[in-house]
Amino acid sequence: MLNKVMFFLPSLGGGGAERTVIQLANSFAEQGLKIHLGVCDLNGEKAKLLPEVSPKIELVNFNCGRVMNSITPLKIKMKTERYDCLIATQTHTNIVAGIAKKLAGVKTRLIFREVSTPSKNMKLQGIAKFVLKTLVNWTYPMAQQVVCVSKGVETDFREYYSYKQNNLSTIYNPVLDDAYFEKLNAPVSHKFFNETNKVILAVGRLTEAKNFGFLIRSFKALHDQYVDTRLIILGEGELRTEFEALVNELGLKDVVDLPGFDPNPYAYFKYASLFVLSSNWEGLPGVLIQALASNVKVVSTDCPSGPREILADGQFGLLVPCDDQKALSHAMHQALYHDYVEFDAEDVKQHCLQFHKDTVVHQYRDLLESKA
Repeated sequence: MLNKVMFFLPSLGGGGAERTVIQLANSFAEQGLKIHLGVCDLNGEKAKLLPEVSPKIELVNFNCGRVMNSITPLKIKMKTERYDCLIATQTHTNIVAGIAKKLAGVKTRLIFREVSTPSKNMKLQGIAKFVLKTLVNWTYPMAQQVVCVSKGVETDFREYYSYKQNNLSTIYNPVLDDAYFEKLNAPVSHKFFNETNKVILAVGRLTEAKNFGFLIRSFKALHDQYVDTRLIILGEGELRTEFEALVNELGLKDVVDLPGFDPNPYAYFKYASLFVLSSNWEGLPGVLIQALASNVKVVSTDCPSGPREILADGQFGLLVPCDDQKALSHAMHQALYHDYVEFDAEDVKQHCLQFHKDTVVHQYRDLLESKA
């Protein structure tokens, strides 16, 4: 009988992967399971989402910095607690979980979660790439199931790692729930929100993957034609200085704002005229799902992977090629000032159910209780 489960991840920073794990862990704790949340680093920014963790969850802070340093303390914890199941998230964390289980000699079942597209996300070459592939093909067969967050991630994972095992499956992230729709209604004040401006919203870490430099340049072409357009990019990250310099260089300081991380970015949707996802790659961009569910118009790059699945091949939003500034500027122009895609609101509602917490938690519960 299922009783005690550990969720294991690197930190509680402000990313979608961490937020998804917290949602799943909180849901299982509400169902009466004993849930431990194991993390490697809770220093500074890496504890951003700690307030979202339910008090019913026991936090296990290995306080070891890098994930690889957690092998021994995780092994000891697994031997002591005898978890029924351990759910790990992200490739390096999954590998460590597999090694720790092997060393602990316990019967704990493993579920590994793959949240991004390895062919784009992994930058390794030569011997480092060979070592990673070897470790994946050694440890991942230990898992009862390797859960990919989109069909695109599943396909890419199998090809990138030349993975032959049949324990891969896709379960979408639980990005919609009642709490989300409550957050959607929270008031927000911003200098761009008024009756005149057309505000474009983007949300995500200021990193290479999100490609906000491409968005800023594409917005420049749009703003040159339509001076009532504004751009807000919510998020924090290592490329902030680069993006701020680009905004200044393009003369957009008064019409582009990077306010930083906001724990409730969803509240901005109801004030925005358009949501844009400009990423080079994703796993399953939850914020695109949330934008779609909140009835704001959406434009997204057709990046690997997730957007095409989320927007049903362009049925529910506009898809453009990655790094094509002309195409993105045109799509934003079309969405704001001309004919946007037409669809039935009920069709969108039904489509979004597969991303709802109730649906996803039920799928994970079935997986945890399966004897296969």
